[in-house]
Amino acid sequence: MPTYKEVSKIKSDFISKKEESITNSLTDQQSNLYDKLLSDFMKVAKDKADGKEVNINKLQSQFRKFYDQNFNEVMRQTINASRSLTDLNQMYFSTLLDSNRLDEIHDNTKKLVDKSLGVTDANKLISNGFTDKAIANKQVQNLFAKEVNKILIGNPDVNLMQNKLKEFILGNKQSTGILERYYRNFANDLLISIDRSNSLVYANELELQSFFYGGGLLTSSRSFCISKNGKIFTRSEAEKWKDSTFITSMYGTKINDYEPLVNMGGYGCRHTPDWITQDIAKELKPENNKKAAEKNKAFKDKQS
Repeated sequence: MPTYKEVSKIKSDFISKKEESITNSLTDQQSNLYDKLLSDFMKVAKDKADGKEVNINKLQSQFRKFYDQNFNEVMRQTINASRSLTDLNQMYFSTLLDSNRLDEIHDNTKKLVDKSLGVTDANKLISNGFTDKAIANKQVQNLFAKEVNKILIGNPDVNLMQNKLKEFILGNKQSTGILERYYRNFANDLLISIDRSNSLVYANELELQSFFYGGGLLTSSRSFCISKNGKIFTRSEAEKWKDSTFITSMYGTKINDYEPLVNMGGYGCRHTPDWITQDIAKELKPENNKKAAEKNKAFKDKQS
């Protein structure tokens, strides 16, 4: 049977793999979308270059139809991955405790995940639920119309217009494509949030008080997370993060939305609370936190 550290790594790898898979799906869809729209866009661009009046209604209609047909699949991938995380959390906590309540907690957690995602046990969308709202949201369609109009009123060179459309839909070195951008706008943190929420249900039910600030460090890691990475904290210690300058400046007037055990380092944070028993925390905390602090300082010094 794997250890809690090994299962934590399995979860982390699973999330990364699923997010990569979803991103790849969006990238493929963007390529298909560009191919589908190109011919009609070039006709509109040529009319615009020739000084004729143009109408992008057909392009908007094609985009809307493509989006409705294909974005649902991305959401299905996300839902399935979220449900799999519930099973992985069951595995994680079974390495810590031998409790006959784990199966009950697992079932309750699955129901909470489905409720938060807005789906039924039969994998049907709940009207006006999270997923239904995400699919129905007109933000991406409005963005498409706005950008196409912007391209058409710019330089009247047909090839230049085509290149601008390509960059907008597919992305470039500086920015992601339209579908990736939208996905990240509303759900970039979804799988991480589901994992944290799942873990918190187990921790609450099992009355666990301590956790590792798990997840490792990247060059993009924030100072808040660098100082905490790998250390062991208690719930009461985590509650004090609400008062840190970093968190208060990030959330501003929405500070009440910040939940330390769910949001960790705030918007975009990739770290997770890896819950442990009091016995493990008592045995490891002093030496563990000392070593973690040394590693984090070395990492920060290297980044400077």
